[in-house]
Amino acid sequence: MSVIREEVQHRRIQLPSATEQVRERLTESAPAERHLPFVASFEAEPDLAERHEEILRSDMGC
Repeated sequence: MSVIREEVQHRRIQLPSATEQVRERLTESAPAERHLPFVASFEAEPDLAERHEEILRSDMGC
């Protein structure tokens, strides 16, 4: 069996599992409260919000 054919077969086996997981997530009720561990607070200059585009451009090398 070719490598591509083996990969397709592998993906075909995984597809029903992925579909079932999506269905389960869609039928679950949303929790009343969400914990967002990536949210943080920090201190910065007062004009940080005004300068955000300039800061992002400089970080991206533009």
